[in-house]
Amino acid sequence: MMDYHIHSDFSPDSNAKIEDIIKSAKEKGIDNIIITDHYEVVKGEHSFKFDIEEYRRTMEKYCLPVGVEFGWDGETEIDTDLKIFDFVILSCHVFDRPATQESYKKYLERLLLILEKFDSFHVLGHLDFPRRYSENFTPFSKDLYPIIEEILKLIIKNGKGIEVNTDSMLKYGEPNPSYDILKLYKSLGGEFITIGSDAHEAKDVGNNIEKVSQILKELGFNYISILNGEWDMIKISC
Repeated sequence: MMDYHIHSDFSPDSNAKIEDIIKSAKEKGIDNIIITDHYEVVKGEHSFKFDIEEYRRTMEKYCLPVGVEFGWDGETEIDTDLKIFDFVILSCHVFDRPATQESYKKYLERLLLILEKFDSFHVLGHLDFPRRYSENFTPFSKDLYPIIEEILKLIIKNGKGIEVNTDSMLKYGEPNPSYDILKLYKSLGGEFITIGSDAHEAKDVGNNIEKVSQILKELGFNYISILNGEWDMIKISC
């Protein structure tokens, strides 16, 4: 099993020690992890950067790939070369509150603009992320699917993938992105998928990874992408 979205105490919203993360993963039979701490290049108070050299040294000390969740608003100047990371999740955490279909639309339009001018990443993180903050966890309307389709086509065309993020399973029983969006990705020929728990505490590493893997298989995905020096695909077990 894999978990490619984990936060340690390098992130501002986590106190998890790397030793505890590794221990928790081993106890749960997760033999392939990447820690992906927040590096937020955005305007205002949510901007956050860690010492990249210290971060790299620390991950290498534990023989881990150097991963990052790179948050960008599409506007603020990027001041670092993302190629120094082995694995980059591109995320956009900027959206209008309250989370409504209109703010969903603005979020997707921002995301599409980001993808049209930014290429230094491997997978797009939690595509329908604002749903986590909406009243009753309202899904993205089918009226928005033409924009989502544009986003997915661009990802596939550029050889990128999507992350299936299991954190929202605890909130409303679906990952980010939703099963309907995953079906759309599949229908467009999308194959490059990683799975991550978005754990901010060591005890949450691997949450719902196995369950979501089986659901992906039911949706027609037979493989998950893993990083072993180079990208490879492993068959989802029965």
